[in-house]
Amino acid sequence: STLFSAFSRSTCKCMTSFFIMNNNKKRITLINPQAVNPDAYKKKLEQAIKSYERRLNLIIWRALSQEERDKFKEDGPVQYMQHKEALLGALESLGWPISCEDVILLEDEILAALTYIQQASDLQEAVKKETEKISESHISNNKKSKSKQKGQVFVIHKNQKVIARSDVTGFYYPGTVIKNISSTRALVDFNNGETHTVPMKFTIPVGGAMPCPYLQVGDHVFARTVIRRGNECYVPAIVIATPKRVEMGDKLYTVLTFNNRKEHCVRSRLIKISQTKYAFSCQYIRMVQMVDYMT
Repeated sequence: STLFSAFSRSTCKCMTSFFIMNNNKKRITLINPQAVNPDAYKKKLEQAIKSYERRLNLIIWRALSQEERDKFKEDGPVQYMQHKEALLGALESLGWPISCEDVILLEDEILAALTYIQQASDLQEAVKKETEKISESHISNNKKSKSKQKGQVFVIHKNQKVIARSDVTGFYYPGTVIKNISSTRALVDFNNGETHTVPMKFTIPVGGAMPCPYLQVGDHVFARTVIRRGNECYVPAIVIATPKRVEMGDKLYTVLTFNNRKEHCVRSRLIKISQTKYAFSCQYIRMVQMVDYMT
C-alpha cells in the first residue's frame, strides 16, 4: 500500500502548484500556473497509468486458472478496465487467489490519475482564459495611459533608491539612480558594485515615504530573497498566507515564488506589484534561463 499511496502523494503535491482554495470567496484561485508544465505533468500521469494498468492486468492474469484464461481467447493479459466484471467474477470463483484490496487500490490509483489529468486540462483552459484577459487588459490600459501621458516625461530623481531588473537574470536588484540617460532610461549603481543602464519601466522606487499597501492571499509581489554567494534580489511571487496573530508578533507572510519555492517574509521585504508585471516578470526569467540552458 506504500507504493500505491506514494503515487497519490506525488500527484497531489504537483497539483498544489496550480491553485489554492479561497475560503472567503469559495472559489479556486490560480496562484502559480508558470510553476508546472501542465503538458509534462499530464504526460507523467499517462505514463503512470500505463504502468499501473500493465501491473494490474498481469497480476490478475497470473492469478487465473488456465480454464478461466481460455474464456477470454487471448494469449496474454487482458485489459482489466475492459473486462472488469468478468475478471472479478473469475477471481471470486477461484476464491480470490490474490488480495482483493490490492486490486481495488490499483484501480483507485488509475482512476485518481485520470481525474488529475482532467483537472490539469481544466486548469490549462482556465490559465489560457486568464492570460487572454490579462493581455486584453494590458492593451486597454496601454492605450489609456498613452492618451493620458502624452507629452509627460517619467523621471526618477538622482540618488533615488530603487530596485531594477537585471537583463542577465531577470531578477530585480537594489541600487541607486546615478542619473537619467533619457526620458526612458536611467543609469543605476547596483549594491553589488555594478553599474548598468536600465529602462525606467523596469525600475521601482523604494525607501523613504513609499506606500505600503495591505496584502492578502492571492496578491502579487516582488519578494526579497538571498541567492547564491549571499546576494539579495527580488523575485516574483504570490502571497499564499498572511500573518494570523499580528498582535502576538507573528508578522510573517508566506509567498510562493516563481520557481515554486515557499518563502516566509516580513512585510518590509515584499513589494506589491500588478498581476501583469508578475506574469511578464516570470516569462522574462524563464526566457533568459532557457537561453542560458541552450548556450
